[in-house]
Amino acid sequence: MLKQKNLNSLTNNNFTPPRAKREKLGQGHHSLEKHQHRLYRFQRHRFKIQNSTFKIAVCLLLFFSTLFAKAQTTGAISGKVTDTEGNPLNSVHIVLKGTLKGVVTDVNGVYLLEGVVPGEHILMASYISYKTKSKSVVVRENETLEVDFSLEEDDLNLDQVVVSASRTPEKLSEIPASITVVDYKKLKSLATNTTDMSEILELAVPGLAPNTGTFSNWGQTLRGRKLLVMVDGIPQSTPLRNGQVSIAGVQPGAIESIEVVKGPTSIYGNGADGGFINYITRTPDKAHPSSGSTNLWGTVNPAYTDKSPGWGVQQSLTGGLDKLSYYVSASYEKTGTMYDGKGKILSPNYGLDNTEIISTLAKIGYQIADNQSIELMFSTYQTRQQTPYVPQIGKLRVTDASGNRSITPTTGMLPTADNPLKGSPQGVTTQNLHLKYTLEGIFKGSTRFGTDVYYQKNRNIFFWSPIFKGGGQSVINSRKFGVRPIFNTELTLNSPLRISFTYGLDVLHDRTNQSLLDGQIWVPNLNLLSIAPFMQAKFKFKDDWVVKAGVRHDGMKVNIESFSTLPTLNRRTGRYNTSVNVTGGELSFNNTAYNAGIRYIKHDEFVPYINYSQGFLLPDIGGIMRSATSKTNVANINPQAIKINSYEFGFLSSFDHVRFEAVGYYSTSNLSQSLKLVESTNLLVQSKSPQTIFGAEVSLDFSFFDNALLFGGSYSYVEGLQHTANNPYNLTYIGGDLIAPPKFTAHVTVKPTEKLTTSIRYLRVGDRKKFAPTKKSDGNYTYKFRQVPVTGYGVVNLSANYRATEKLSVSLGINNLFNNYYLPARAQWSSPLLTFNSAGQGINSRFSLTYNF
Repeated sequence: MLKQKNLNSLTNNNFTPPRAKREKLGQGHHSLEKHQHRLYRFQRHRFKIQNSTFKIAVCLLLFFSTLFAKAQTTGAISGKVTDTEGNPLNSVHIVLKGTLKGVVTDVNGVYLLEGVVPGEHILMASYISYKTKSKSVVVRENETLEVDFSLEEDDLNLDQVVVSASRTPEKLSEIPASITVVDYKKLKSLATNTTDMSEILELAVPGLAPNTGTFSNWGQTLRGRKLLVMVDGIPQSTPLRNGQVSIAGVQPGAIESIEVVKGPTSIYGNGADGGFINYITRTPDKAHPSSGSTNLWGTVNPAYTDKSPGWGVQQSLTGGLDKLSYYVSASYEKTGTMYDGKGKILSPNYGLDNTEIISTLAKIGYQIADNQSIELMFSTYQTRQQTPYVPQIGKLRVTDASGNRSITPTTGMLPTADNPLKGSPQGVTTQNLHLKYTLEGIFKGSTRFGTDVYYQKNRNIFFWSPIFKGGGQSVINSRKFGVRPIFNTELTLNSPLRISFTYGLDVLHDRTNQSLLDGQIWVPNLNLLSIAPFMQAKFKFKDDWVVKAGVRHDGMKVNIESFSTLPTLNRRTGRYNTSVNVTGGELSFNNTAYNAGIRYIKHDEFVPYINYSQGFLLPDIGGIMRSATSKTNVANINPQAIKINSYEFGFLSSFDHVRFEAVGYYSTSNLSQSLKLVESTNLLVQSKSPQTIFGAEVSLDFSFFDNALLFGGSYSYVEGLQHTANNPYNLTYIGGDLIAPPKFTAHVTVKPTEKLTTSIRYLRVGDRKKFAPTKKSDGNYTYKFRQVPVTGYGVVNLSANYRATEKLSVSLGINNLFNNYYLPARAQWSSPLLTFNSAGQGINSRFSLTYNF
């Protein structure tokens, strides 16, 4: 039944924007050398410019707020969403069809959608595990319309709404591309076993390479290419000097959903040549002044309990009062000592053991006017490994010409006089500040305007290494500032054809460097300024066909300072490379990328699509700069951008109890994504080898007995070839850092009662044996770095969740149930380095309590 409520109390308040508190940005310095003093002055100048730019951007937002504030009177819609048994549903998307306006339900299933233009609308309630429902509503001025929904469970539907692929909400079934959505319900189930996002995504995303068992995601590619990680659209990766540690950047409890878009996409530009992962954080709840949840957990290795226990806690609070809404979450986790399946302590290099993880997220939203809102988000994520262990370096032994080999993994051991504990704690610190402004119904109600202003700071401290004279630890520092105004316009036509356009501008300033903790410069300041206009068009004919096309132009300039390379150890000769002077300069990169796709959407039983998209990727400029071998200048080094052409064909099929998806893809690039190791100098240079990558993914899911029984699986296959720059017939297989072995996953979920849910998941990583050994000068054999055969392995995980009361639930997760001993894929293909070949973690369990209030 639809009821009307008075809305005057929500529309008679005026808002005066508060004065922003500004914190001056600066950077200390400790060096007395002229070069570093010059760097310090340059950085201060950059920060002053950046800080001023941020102030100007905020002022522009406030200007827009004043300029576009309307006296237009609007209405609102409120209600509650439950399942068929009357249980409230959390995080359900409530959207006005044909617009970007929407909210999500709170823990009690309640929502409030304000600022709705009076008139007839279609209101949609969607959630990935439930059937989407729509209702026709009529909204009147100064009144609240009450609309409740009761959703039926359906884990196999195609109606979930995603926002990342086109920067505007649309149904998954209408996007001509392969996308995996991990919603709150599935994420919560996977997080029963672990808070490690790499491990969660490994099981949830077909096409994503196996996780490495460490906090580094080096080698965890997407469809054989590097990926971009974002939080609410803010880039977390550091492509100018890629540390590849960005996947584990948010605690699962603060995430509402994860959207993984596979393959290059011209709408996001640099860094997303393999696709991207976008963590969408929790949305503030406006329906109640206060609600939240408390989660406590403990971990232990039941086979080797000594020093293995760990624990964690997360507290969240959300609410709303009048026009103000908020969401706050904080978590702390302390991991214990970790063991492999044989009881050996895992290597502390990039380790997850004995680590403190602190994560916070805060969002504050304000409804400026009926058609305007502003939201401020701040988040931090920090890991620090306080390990008492030092690495005992592993070995690679190749016994004969046929390639038989044995790998002794790197393990952890207590310090000795010959191998003392050195260095400071390693880990990652990431901070995000995001200001988001939206304006609805401009240009006669046809257009929505939004803009993001964001600041991101990243600091990645690596483990102690003897490759530097006297040893040392390097740290990657990155700061990004960006502004992204965007418009979405829908044309009203008296025809079966509906047309919409998404267009805008991405402006990014990225400053990245790499130094040692003692202040020595390894990679100088790399200052990137990128300006990229883009447009995406969508044409929908009836409910039969969707055609999408777009274009983006990236104009980039990278200013590189003069510097002297840092001497590093040549493992082949045992001597340190000579330091050389490199004269700085400016590099320019320009690229126009296109995409086009078509999808047939009339029947859920068969929803095919075909897609073409181009990608654009800057090489690892920092890695190239630090490998200069002679006195030179930046212009002579001249790194080149990588351009990708990708082709994809796939389809979705959904029946009453079955959902099936299959996709095949093929992509080419003019250059290699990886840097090439020059063995004579032990340095990395840009590889000029063009690459071709192809593969396929299939997934199959079943649902029976009103979702009391769910089971299914997925299979991913990827392979890649490259050839020398001058000879397209000189083909070789691409190394393991990009091409992962085949991956198979299977899952079974049984819900014997309404309160108890149990799941078992299986991961199988297959063989990839494409490489032969090489003969050394002493007559023995070895494998080249990245070109080591991978032998497959399997892992079984078990989880159970029991809802004791309406507010209290308990859960148990057991990873590697049978305590299998194995070497992750990266530990095998990187074994010639003798430092990254840590075994996989043995059996480990996690028990947790969750209380909602």
